Amino acid sequence: MEITLVRHAQPDWEPGGSAVDEPTLTALGFEQSRCTAERLRGESYDALYVSPLQRTRETAAPIAEALGLEPEVLPWLRELELPSLEGHTPEQVQAFFRGGRLRPPEAWWNGYEGGESFRRFYERVSGGIDALLEREHRMQTSEDAEHRLWHVADWDARILVVAHEGTISVLTAHLLGLSPNPWTPLRFSIGWTGIARLHTAQLGDGAVWSLAAFNQTEHLAALNAPSDGTARRSVA
Repeated sequence: MEITLVRHAQPDWEPGGSAVDEPTLTALGFEQSRCTAERLRGESYDALYVSPLQRTRETAAPIAEALGLEPEVLPWLRELELPSLEGHTPEQVQAFFRGGRLRPPEAWWNGYEGGESFRRFYERVSGGIDALLEREHRMQTSEDAEHRLWHVADWDARILVVAHEGTISVLTAHLLGLSPNPWTPLRFSIGWTGIARLHTAQLGDGAVWSLAAFNQTEHLAALNAPSDGTARRSVA
């Protein structure tokens, strides 16, 4: 079983000089999406799952066309929900996130004031992927006091997920069995249209998840532009 994870392309957070809550992609972002579709063309997947936010749906559109798949939108793949920053200046947005990053670690569980808590975000994403794998892909888990093993119905199954930096980080950490903490959304930071791959490795009569590749961005080389996520926002 393999899960391929793709972060959305570069969004236009501040068209016209003020922030929007639901951005479209930049011109570079649309090119990143096109390059990603070409990179994945020829690969075979059983399903394509996409966050409902516009930047992920726009990223997924050329990928879906290249693969001949119909995207399935899953609400739990949304990024960490923030309070509205619509209409804020770039300086105000930077100050908002700078203040959030300077909080003591124990305060991070609460998320950003007025937004979703990190605890709720982790529960949403981890619960969502567990339910999806069990319901749609017939995977089961067994646990004892120390270990969690997966039982794989189809070792050849492959699914593709287009989502967000924080969502991908939480999903990856959860499947790898890492203990959650309030900065889990930052533990596996991935660039615009970066690709990560997780696959199951047999262990006894079950399986564990292994990180086979992370933040692959070679498909963006021809664009001669930064592929990382060093934007004004700490989650995107």
